[in-house]
Parts: sequence; C-alpha cells; structure tokens
Amino acid sequence: MICRVLPYRVAEGPTNMAIDEALLDHVARDPSAAWFRTYGWATPTLSLGYFQRWAETEAEPRWRDAAKVRRATGGGAIWHEHEITFAIVIPSSHPLARPNTALYRAVHRATAAVLASRSVDARRHGDLAPDEAGSTPAHPFLCFAGRDGEDLVHGGDKLVGSAQRRRAGAVLQHSSLLLRRADAVPELPGAADLADVTDDPRAWSDLIVAALVPALGMEPEPAGWPDGLLDRADRIEREVYRNPAWNQKR
Repeated sequence: MICRVLPYRVAEGPTNMAIDEALLDHVARDPSAAWFRTYGWATPTLSLGYFQRWAETEAEPRWRDAAKVRRATGGGAIWHEHEITFAIVIPSSHPLARPNTALYRAVHRATAAVLASRSVDARRHGDLAPDEAGSTPAHPFLCFAGRDGEDLVHGGDKLVGSAQRRRAGAVLQHSSLLLRRADAVPELPGAADLADVTDDPRAWSDLIVAALVPALGMEPEPAGWPDGLLDRADRIEREVYRNPAWNQKR
C-alpha cells in the first residue's frame, strides 16, 4: 500500500486536530492509500484525551491559563511543547487495523529503532520485568505520568505514547515523542535530557518518516494536501476544536 507523507508543519492546537480529523474522513472515503504526517505546536498546548474531564484543567493552576484543546483520540492529557507529534491514518482494510494493539506495536517498534539508532534505549513497558517497570498512578491526568503496556520507556521515564480514534473505514493514531523537559512539566524528561541527542523536532521528523512507513509494510510517497482537505479542516476547526461545547463537553 502507498502511504502518502505530508511535510512537517507547525500550527496551533485546534488546527492540528482539525487536519488529523479531516485526514481520517478522507481515508474513510478513499481507502486507496494511508496518510502520515509529523507536526509541531505553534503555542505550547495541553491536549486532553477524548474522555477526560475539563474540570481537571481548572483544578490545577498550571493549566488554567494554558492553551487547551480536546483530542478526538483517547488517553491522558499531553503538554505539547518540546516534542514531536506524528499521526498516521490507515484504511480499516490494512492488516494493522485489527487488533488495535497491532498498529501501536508496529509504530512503537519502529520508533524504538529510531531512538536506538541515536543511542536511546526505549523499550515497550509491557516487556519490562516487574522490578524495572516500577509503579505509577492508576489513572494519571497526564499521559506521560502513566505507563501503559504499549508505551515506550527509557528506564523509568516514558518517551512515547499513542492513542487511537476509529471510524467506519479508517483508523487514526496519534503518537508523541517527548524530546525535552518543559518548564510546565518539569517532572517529565525527554530524550535529549536522557541522552546526547538533538531536541530539534524537524531532525526527528526526517528520521521517523524514513523508518516508520517502510516498517509498516508501506511505500512512502511525498505528497501535497488532498484537494479540499485544508478547507474541510478549517471548517472542522471552527465548528469543533475552537468550540467550547466540544472542548468542555465532559
């Protein structure tokens, strides 16, 4: 299968989320190819998982005045500052679409290989021995404060987490690679805090694209935006991701 790869792009949180939803809709309508993109956040932003409660952002002072957006994908909240986000959308006919762990593991395996190529040892949390895995809160507010079995960790620190959204005909998976500790979340180190590696997301974007798409059994093809997609994304952004009714729905 062809996987069309979009160029790295920096945008505001609502724009990023709207583009990913528009891509999910696009693949559901046209399952002839998968789509992949890496991106950054123009403003440091807290993204809430789909099922999280908005009241939790008001209860903690550090989030009250922060830029916030609710994702369409699940999981815990992520502080997007010194990190790189990547999104892949595959048709439901793709071999990795089921079970849901198949796509998580394939993406994380390829990402772990990228990290290993830069001397960062990142392993699937579920593969660690009990004495290595340690203990974490059962349901932490922040995604990177918790440890799911599929997460990639370096020692006791989580570096990569992912979440999915499924729609009839397509699957969207968001993944985040933490690159450096942010002032807002000093408890969460990134790869560049743990090893002598760059924290430039554009450099990581090139590495991730080169390794991940072939590892998923697809042929990468540089692409521009599908006709009309950015217009649809702009409408979704206005109607959904900049709409308090969406962001504060829980």
